[in-house]
Amino acid sequence: MKPKIVTILLSTLFSIALWVFISFSYEYTTTIRVPIKFVDIKEGYAISDQSTASISLTIKGTGWVLAQKIVGPQTMFFISANKKTGTFKVDTRDALSDNRWINPSLHVAMVSPAELYFTVERKSEKIVPISSKAKLKIKKGYGIVSKIVLKPDSVRISGPLSIIRNIKNIDTEFKELTELEGNVETKIKLHPINYVVYSNNYTTMKFAVQKIVDKVFNNVPVNAVNVPKFRTLELFPHFVDVTLRGGLENLGVMTKDSITAVVDFNDAFLDTLGGVQPKIAHPEFTTLTNVNPKTLKYIIKQY
Repeated sequence: MKPKIVTILLSTLFSIALWVFISFSYEYTTTIRVPIKFVDIKEGYAISDQSTASISLTIKGTGWVLAQKIVGPQTMFFISANKKTGTFKVDTRDALSDNRWINPSLHVAMVSPAELYFTVERKSEKIVPISSKAKLKIKKGYGIVSKIVLKPDSVRISGPLSIIRNIKNIDTEFKELTELEGNVETKIKLHPINYVVYSNNYTTMKFAVQKIVDKVFNNVPVNAVNVPKFRTLELFPHFVDVTLRGGLENLGVMTKDSITAVVDFNDAFLDTLGGVQPKIAHPEFTTLTNVNPKTLKYIIKQY
């Protein structure tokens, strides 16, 4: 029974192979679209404009030959700039001879468009900053607790002078990051600009995300500042409790020495209510939520 199944299977495969071979031996006509690539550009110059980015070719050949062009490596349609500068018009059929991949086994019946316009101008380069277009969605109860860093944060660009001189920065492509709850490091591609070449096409975005909590720092000393000679400013009490909101890990290693509390002598001197509020300086990426007591009594003494 098994030998019979094997024989049937082999016969079927042979028939399919024979059919494919015979079918691909016939001639067919098809249309392909091929991107344009300019060659023989004068050193120090670049393409700044072209009427079309690709050429449509109606070609005739055997199935085998056409299949190689359709499913094989991408084919480019080469057009020579002949090391000249300025704006030019080219008959696209005249450029067929510059494309050696169009061999005698292929017959080109039609080229569209029939004419191509392009401009060659002097090249320029400069370094510009990178701007992120990423959309960040932080998980509920979490927050960003560091600077958002792009590495690299700038890129060298080169291309036609008329285009380069108007570019102030390069954007990244749009990327959405959701439900963020830990340290983030992600690679983002730079958004391409026609005729402009980048020294690198990617940047890496880094920042920290932590669970947001509150922490009380007790007995933060309050210092008097801008006290003139022969005077003193005594505060009651001279300590305050400060509540900060921030990342769990950041607050966990933070001490009261990271916080500065001061009272300006001039605020006390001009006070009419009998109390002054201390000014609190706290670390970046933390939020001041409470100071206790909010108001301090004081005595000004003169010697």
